[in-house]
Amino acid sequence: MNEGAEGSRESRSQGIVADFSDALSHRPELLFFVALLVIFNAPILAGSCFHSMVFLPQAVQRGEWWRLLFHPFVHVTWYHLLLDGTAFLALYYSLIEASVVRRSMYVLGGGVGSVLVSWAAAPAISSGGLCGLSGIAHGLMAVSALELVAVNAPGSPERRIGQVGFFLVVGKAALEALSGRMFFTFLHFGLMGALVAVSHAGGIIGSLLAMLVLKPWRSLRAGAAEELLSGACQQKMRGQQPV
Repeated sequence: MNEGAEGSRESRSQGIVADFSDALSHRPELLFFVALLVIFNAPILAGSCFHSMVFLPQAVQRGEWWRLLFHPFVHVTWYHLLLDGTAFLALYYSLIEASVVRRSMYVLGGGVGSVLVSWAAAPAISSGGLCGLSGIAHGLMAVSALELVAVNAPGSPERRIGQVGFFLVVGKAALEALSGRMFFTFLHFGLMGALVAVSHAGGIIGSLLAMLVLKPWRSLRAGAAEELLSGACQQKMRGQQPV
């Protein structure tokens, strides 16, 4: 029985390694994102955060431009990092878009939209600052939902899931922006820092604008279908490889 249990654990470990390797082969930039998360959240181990990377308008105006680039990867607690980091990496990996440039621009667009809308509509960030990946994650969720709508046939379950997902994430962000309050704050346990309610709406606006500019709807449908076909062919080839 011990040998069987050890063999089962070894098989699961090999499966996890294989899945991780497969993820990196399809999305090699994930390693770069993970590295940024590790670097900019190392101070959490000491009960602190990377304050010099948090977005503060007055600091950026003084010339600390790096805060604009890296503030999304900074988190104030391990819980904040767990929620934002997991959602961001999972949503990024789920994107159907084949081009790494376009995928990266969706991330950049979400980050720019989140910070600009927060800067304009939430003066409190002048003192509390802005950091975290939740704005970008909401943007990627909206993009991923539209990809499902674009690539699947009318009436299909996948297309309906995309439609429902899109309206849910956009509706949630809109209500948060209008009310000034985040949803599900009872699950934050005081471990999320100062919340900026409009940041999610900004992330969605930025990512969708990037998607609209880089990939109009018709080409999105063609590109998504091509990516799905390519992925299916690769899986079939791997399945035909001798064991």
